[in-house]
Amino acid sequence: MTTPRNNITIAATTLLAIALGLGHTRCAAQPAQLASTKECTELLTLAFSIASTIPPNPHERDRARMQELVVQACIELGELDLATTNANAISGWRRGEAIALIGQQYAKNHDVARAHAFAEKALLVAAGESEWRRERITIEASKIAVQLGEESEALTLAAAASPAQRGQVQVAHAARALPETFDAHADEFDRAIATKNFDLARGAIDGYLALLTRVAADDARSARACTSIEGAIPGLPLDLQVTYTVDFARVLSANGQKDRAIAQMKRSAELFAATKFLAEDVAPLGCSIARARIEMGDVETARAELHALRAQFDARRSEIVDLRRARSLRSLAEAFEEVGDRESAMACYAAAVEEGSMNPNARPRAEDLCATCISLALARVIPTPGVRTRIDLARVALVDPW
Repeated sequence: MTTPRNNITIAATTLLAIALGLGHTRCAAQPAQLASTKECTELLTLAFSIASTIPPNPHERDRARMQELVVQACIELGELDLATTNANAISGWRRGEAIALIGQQYAKNHDVARAHAFAEKALLVAAGESEWRRERITIEASKIAVQLGEESEALTLAAAASPAQRGQVQVAHAARALPETFDAHADEFDRAIATKNFDLARGAIDGYLALLTRVAADDARSARACTSIEGAIPGLPLDLQVTYTVDFARVLSANGQKDRAIAQMKRSAELFAATKFLAEDVAPLGCSIARARIEMGDVETARAELHALRAQFDARRSEIVDLRRARSLRSLAEAFEEVGDRESAMACYAAAVEEGSMNPNARPRAEDLCATCISLALARVIPTPGVRTRIDLARVALVDPW
């Protein structure tokens, strides 16, 4: 069967992986030549510049969304000063959310003063926003309080949010949970799963994945978490079943539960193979499986899967609209880089720039080019002169019509 496209699936999964310490990890199969910090920041500066070329009228929402993605990449690479400079240049509610995300990283770094300062700045932005925008910022600010161990403040900030949004705070709580609160968190997650509400169930799975690391040495609680996750995942859309099963395997592997992790990887691969996904989703989903295999040491299987995915992309390319093709190629490029195949990675990046340059309107071209620069920076890949020339030419071509 064909699943409906879920625009947030990959992004949400990536953010969860970062929160659990499973972000852009690199394996022993990878080449030693990585981009320097300076080269990565240059790519992110370029990405922000590209995002900022999108005219705010009438594309303020798209401009701010891409600018915030650059800020998130700066945070992931530990470039908090650059993240702050970029966040301050964003207009609208996403500025507040970006500032709160930076504050969370300062809290994780135990820089209490800066964490508080960024929470206050974010809440000032929130005060001028309405409804769900204010809620989004406030929830991210409440996560700063969670990171700092300020439970009452976190609860106060999250109190007015929707149950689904409050669930995000529970995930943050679970990642820091004290042993005496494990069962209470698990009870809450089970109640959320029992509602069969999509957002609540998804939040509960996220919470259990965070909690699983905390209870890894407790056989009974670990078994409970695994049972609940395994029971909840089949209630999700098929694309999310694949990505969450992969995330589950990665957490299990990181916690030393290798046999169970291998079983989950087998389950995700079988589900992926048995389902006819939209052509635009095949490579991103398949690459998530391959990258998990790389982390778990199964490099050769991953390599074979990636080459098969590239062939599938070529075979089904015409089924994908031009403004979505580069996403598949970026996924392949990142995974090829992780498996140590620099030549294939560069070929995919070059193709991503070309495919992202085909739309007649400059806005989607700018979004794709920005995303490709972010991808290169996060993968710590030095673009070849040929790829960099393609990027520069694509940037110059960002002119009317937008």
